[in-house]
Amino acid sequence: MINLPYLFECHLNDGTLIQQTPEDVSTIDPSRSTYYDVMQRKADVQIFGIFNDEHTYVVDLRDGHFEIDGAPFNVLSGDPEFAEDQKFELVYFRRRRQTMVLGAVCIAGEEEPIEFFLGWKTTVKDEEGNDKEVTRTISVR
Repeated sequence: MINLPYLFECHLNDGTLIQQTPEDVSTIDPSRSTYYDVMQRKADVQIFGIFNDEHTYVVDLRDGHFEIDGAPFNVLSGDPEFAEDQKFELVYFRRRRQTMVLGAVCIAGEEEPIEFFLGWKTTVKDEEGNDKEVTRTISVR
């Protein structure tokens, strides 16, 4: 079991709440992680966030805004105009790096902090009318 510095919470459009616990076990399939439950309802995700005792990071898929400790913001690096009913799809993953030292008697590894990525992706039309995928994420250590 990995000791995760952040756990997630997922709010679905029907009011269902999916919460990751330190044990990280799916309620649908106990051989999988809690994120499996989210993926089964991917189209229904409205709000997704990670949290610990000190901080909360949220992406709101209803309008694409982010929040850090309750303070909302948008990632405005060239975002196009979105339709009022724009559909945003959850992007969430974590990256765990490990530095390996080779050539010694044994291989020793030093773990770096886990980096979490959360955000959204959507499809918009460009100036020529072609579909263009737009993705915005934030990363948290």
